[in-house]
Amino acid sequence: MHLFTRFSICVLVAILFFSCETDKKSVEELQADVIEVHDEVMPKMDDIMKLKAQLKLIKADTAEVLPSDELILVNNLIDNLEKADKSMMNWMRNYDSLMEGMSEEEKLTYLMKEEAAIKLVKQKMLSAISEAKIFLEKQQD
Repeated sequence: MHLFTRFSICVLVAILFFSCETDKKSVEELQADVIEVHDEVMPKMDDIMKLKAQLKLIKADTAEVLPSDELILVNNLIDNLEKADKSMMNWMRNYDSLMEGMSEEEKLTYLMKEEAAIKLVKQKMLSAISEAKIFLEKQQD
């Protein structure tokens, strides 16, 4: 299944799930939830940069002796970290905290979509970090 299709399905499921809570949550509460997820994972951007640097160093120092499958893995880990970084940067750039000109209902819908999106960013970041750390720990053994 294509990544876009998976993303679309995740967003739709999240919107449906969170739409049940719409009556209970105000715009302010929902916006606080969105920012809370962002604030939770934003400090992990440093981890992404450090892990990417470590992997690039391994690649530069051992590219000639690494088995091809391991070199592919290192490249994939770097790529996943870069995609996670980019997804956070894109989310922050596109997030409209003011929501000017939107009705209350439009704001709730927008925030539910943004909550699903930032949770996907979180998942992408945590997964990329975890995979890179596991690889680097194996390299130290």
